[in-house]
Amino acid sequence: MAMVGINFQSGGSSPPIGSPGGTVLMDAKRLNLLKSNIRIGTWNVNSMFDLSKAHNVALEMTRLDIKIMGISDTRWIGSGQSTVQDKVIYFSGNNNSRHEYGVAVMIDETLKHTVKNFIPLSPRVMLLQLEAYCGTLNIIQVYAPTKDKPDEEVEEMYKDIQNILKVTKNQDVTIVMGDLNAKIGAGQNDEWVGRYGLGERNERGDRLYEFCQENSMVITNTLFQHHKRRLYTWTSPKHKPSCIIRNQIDFILIKQRYRNAVTNVKTYPGAGVPSDHRLLVAEVKVRLKRLKKSVQPPRIEPKLLRNIEIKGDVFQAINENLKKLKDTSHTHEINPNQIWKNIKTAILEPCKKYLQKPKQQKRKDWMTEGILKLMEERRQAKLTDLRKHIELKKQIRHECRKAKEEWLRGKCDEMEELERRHDTHNLHKKIKEFTGSNRKQPPSILTDENGNIVIDVAKQKQIWEEYVRELFEDQREENEYNSEDDETGPPILKEEVRCAIEAAKNGKAAGPDEISADVLKLIDEQHLDLITALFNSIYVTGRLPQEWLESTFVTIPKKPNAKSCGDYRTISLMSHTLKIFLKVIQRRIYRKLEENMADTQFGFRNGYSTRDALFAYNILIQRCLDVNQSVYVCFIDYNKAFDKVRHSLLINILKEEAIDTRDVQILKNLYFHQKAEIRVKSETSNDLEIKRGVRQGCVLSPLLFNIYSERIMAKALEEERGGIVINGTPVNNLRYADDTVLLAENIEDLQRMLNKVMEASEEYGLTLNTKKTKFMIITKRINPSEQLMARGENIEKVSAYNYLGTRVNSNSEYYPEIKIRIEKARSAFLKMRPILSSHDLSLDTRVRLLKCYVFPILLYGVEAWTLNKECEDRLQAFEMWAYRRILRISWTDRVTNVEVLRRMGKEVEIINEVKKRKLTYLGHIMRGPKYEILHLIIQGKIMGKRSVGRRRISWLRNLREWFNCSSNELFKVAINKIRLTLMIANLRNGDGTRRKVATYSHHSGKMFS
Repeated sequence: MAMVGINFQSGGSSPPIGSPGGTVLMDAKRLNLLKSNIRIGTWNVNSMFDLSKAHNVALEMTRLDIKIMGISDTRWIGSGQSTVQDKVIYFSGNNNSRHEYGVAVMIDETLKHTVKNFIPLSPRVMLLQLEAYCGTLNIIQVYAPTKDKPDEEVEEMYKDIQNILKVTKNQDVTIVMGDLNAKIGAGQNDEWVGRYGLGERNERGDRLYEFCQENSMVITNTLFQHHKRRLYTWTSPKHKPSCIIRNQIDFILIKQRYRNAVTNVKTYPGAGVPSDHRLLVAEVKVRLKRLKKSVQPPRIEPKLLRNIEIKGDVFQAINENLKKLKDTSHTHEINPNQIWKNIKTAILEPCKKYLQKPKQQKRKDWMTEGILKLMEERRQAKLTDLRKHIELKKQIRHECRKAKEEWLRGKCDEMEELERRHDTHNLHKKIKEFTGSNRKQPPSILTDENGNIVIDVAKQKQIWEEYVRELFEDQREENEYNSEDDETGPPILKEEVRCAIEAAKNGKAAGPDEISADVLKLIDEQHLDLITALFNSIYVTGRLPQEWLESTFVTIPKKPNAKSCGDYRTISLMSHTLKIFLKVIQRRIYRKLEENMADTQFGFRNGYSTRDALFAYNILIQRCLDVNQSVYVCFIDYNKAFDKVRHSLLINILKEEAIDTRDVQILKNLYFHQKAEIRVKSETSNDLEIKRGVRQGCVLSPLLFNIYSERIMAKALEEERGGIVINGTPVNNLRYADDTVLLAENIEDLQRMLNKVMEASEEYGLTLNTKKTKFMIITKRINPSEQLMARGENIEKVSAYNYLGTRVNSNSEYYPEIKIRIEKARSAFLKMRPILSSHDLSLDTRVRLLKCYVFPILLYGVEAWTLNKECEDRLQAFEMWAYRRILRISWTDRVTNVEVLRRMGKEVEIINEVKKRKLTYLGHIMRGPKYEILHLIIQGKIMGKRSVGRRRISWLRNLREWFNCSSNELFKVAINKIRLTLMIANLRNGDGTRRKVATYSHHSGKMFS
């Protein structure tokens, strides 16, 4: 790298970059590096959990003309991007709720268009890449473990830094900076360390020196001669005038070849952010440039249709265009591509005119100019008047609190107004904004097959293409989608089209054609004929418009710190008009396919949900234990089941189900001609053929997968007599889509069933994930030793398992699950605490938000709960905990629960809600003929013998005790909606006994007690 000699150390001329004494010529491009100085700083600010600290840092950046600021110990949760004043913050923190560690880089807003990549690797290491004329400026911000942490944590941090350095190029300007919690010491002068360090080197300093040697990096703040107060970066809490304890533990490192680009490095003790560390600033000769990005066409924003005037203009323009098209169109036109092209043009033209996404306005936060001025006064007073400095600190805290309260009051007024107008969409958006959960998420991290981080977009696209191509590869014969069957299937009616459009959801991302369901709903009745004609043209010919066969995959992480392609979920963006067309097809074939669905499948079916699957599993296990019947359970997990469906077998199944041939032909052409591209950042990959798997985001996919999996289970277990026998009927499986549970009375039956299911699944292209498939024995026997095998591999035996979002265990106890639900609800409450505890928001509104955002988390799966006294006490305690925090009552205030409820203007609610939901659910399943399997589980006879002594509390026993009824009386009440409603009404009034429950006489039509 060509460099001009720059004075450093004792003022002499530095040797040229490269070997000592070497000479390297400069070219014109690299001279750009020397044309502009940029100030880069790093600072451990001792937490930015209080956002006023972030504003303070931004203020100091502006005052000292620092363009890039690395920050250590932010204590922010998660990773992402945020804005403070005229600065942009890229941050990387913990993914849990613990406010510890965390790093960030704050840049001036003028540099945001130079940012190429942001990699939040861990709470201690992150990378920010900026485009420069010399190539790329890599800023690696770190926060090393303190001396009390084990060496393993230090090595883990250096390993993360090495992983990042692997993906940077040698010609890049790479800077590693931050609080390294190491002492490099004074007096050494070599290629990696200058003579102007401080103190004596320690073991962590030796490790830092090794790192510099291994990576040819120089510690820049040891190169320049300054007074010691401009060299030390940290002051010990034990420091005092009589015992000076200061050290140099924050450093800025740069590649050795670029050491001459650094013209000065020093600390600023007078910088005005409260911290025991000093701001360290380097002046670097580097010239940044605006990143060239592909020009994106203006995006259509359907949300603008909420404006009545804009909606009226779009409505009028679309229907005028469709009227012209209708008047000029040829009735004999049957080419779907041409018809769709004409309709699309007529709809898109007004959308592009009226629905262009407006320029985003800056959000105004609570910080005021007055507080910023006080911060500057505090900084100056720190140097001259210590007493005034302390007074200003108190005043700033007071003013910050006051400004936050005023800002909060304004936000609460906005939410009150939205709630009054029943604008739930914007209310939810405002709540997310308020709680900080709408921060811009960081770009995804992707690694190759060797675990190396990949940051080059072209390489990322290549990795995704290979992954998707392999995932959806299958052998298909050309003649598999050539149909010679007689055509059956009635023409599509306008009424069907209208119903499908009305059922479409608003606010969903549009596909490649940019037309969303929100816009299609503006087509008036008389012009629906055009859409109907298009659908019939497709239905008759079996040919779909080419654009409908194309979709875009968007990748979303399935878990925090997702790195490999398998850790991501691919969401498909497809044409909304296609979705509406397929909704028409779905309604035509649903009933035929539903008739052949087993009762044990609860997923993606009308009238069924996870609560039915949870109820079936929990009550079945409970009833077996009541009669000392052991249950052997296998929780099957498939490898990407939805992506492994074989198209040829799926089409054959549909033919065998007597689906109209035109419907089959449509699905055949849709699946055999589909293509997809993958969106990586702002770019897209090449088109790829999707040769297997049901379509992501398609309304038909759940139904098609259900019938596909039904064929697998029918083939595997149709003649199987193993399972839990109830009234002579074996129940050997419970399913929710691909979540399959096998049940047996002994290990031999379970092993046989698992073998059959594996064999049938593999025949249809599905394979078991043996690492995630688990095995559980639920029994009263002590330490059963049986083992389950899958293809010669042991299936892990567990005592607890996460099933459909709940924790089930081998003891069939509900207390552990209720504890988990309480903690999740508590976490949700704490995220919304600024709103729920705000006295600027009316109590009624806060209670409604509590019921909307917190209680549903607490009560998930409540219909299957069996409660004892301890569970009820825990639930009631959580409810009172929430009310006390809403009212801001401290535990030291000695306020009774009775007084808390009086102030809330309500009675204890959670337990009554549990009772109500369980009773309501009993009525729901007892009145529904489709719930035969649930009737069987709750009422059928299971062979076995009860143990001597007191019986365990059961699901029905809860209801019997709460309502003082026998089981038969409960079943009779459950099938009578009026009697059930009266029981619930009396429950709400605090009365659930038999003596006072209002019942209803069918014969007289009168109520009696």
